[in-house]
Amino acid sequence: MTRLRRLLALGAGAYLLILLTTFPAARAVNFLQQQVTGLSLQSVNGTVFSGRAGSVVFDGRDFGAVHWSFRPAALLLGRLEYHVTFNGPLFQGSGDLGSGLGADFMVHELVGELQPDSLVNRYLPVPVATAGVVTLTLASMQLHDGFPAELSGTVLWTQAAIVKPAALSLGKLEITMGGTGDTISAEISNDGGHIAVSGDLSIRAAGQYTLQLLLKPGPETDPDFVGMLKSYARPQAGGAYLITESGTW
Repeated sequence: MTRLRRLLALGAGAYLLILLTTFPAARAVNFLQQQVTGLSLQSVNGTVFSGRAGSVVFDGRDFGAVHWSFRPAALLLGRLEYHVTFNGPLFQGSGDLGSGLGADFMVHELVGELQPDSLVNRYLPVPVATAGVVTLTLASMQLHDGFPAELSGTVLWTQAAIVKPAALSLGKLEITMGGTGDTISAEISNDGGHIAVSGDLSIRAAGQYTLQLLLKPGPETDPDFVGMLKSYARPQAGGAYLITESGTW
């Protein structure tokens, strides 16, 4: 009888494994979209263990195609996790995404490149055109009720430049992100370029953000840009200008 029970348990386990590995991903899409606010997947094929979506839209932005594969080893840590690769116009990269341990959504070791325009214009009051390469590195992020209550990562913008409305080299610009609880923060600094940049960005779970940027033009700074600073920003000691913005995201 004991052997029969073991055989039945083994057979049931094998059947369940086959069922899971062949379960169509498209049938799980509705559940996933309900769990992550603002997420939409289109042209889904494959299974929940390995598959592809032709288009992933999050927070109104199309991240293009995405591939995923299940990471069973994460179950030992109490997480349901996938290795995901993005290949779209806004972002190209890969990382481990999932849920568990009280978090709605988790990200580990996500590294990729994104378009600087989409990052810069999200918070600046004046639309700009940019150049350079932006590398995003998220060591970890955990969403709770749709907000990154735990966050650690960096954004590195190399050969950073503003092309329009004025030509301006920013050198290497770095944003260091962190935070816990209901507020995340980012420190901004640069090395080289035509202008010195420093500042910070604060984003709160309630939906407010505050941006402070201190800009100090150098001798090679475009005169048109300096003129724009004089008309918009507050003059500071030493020839610097302060930009302060706040609003909702």
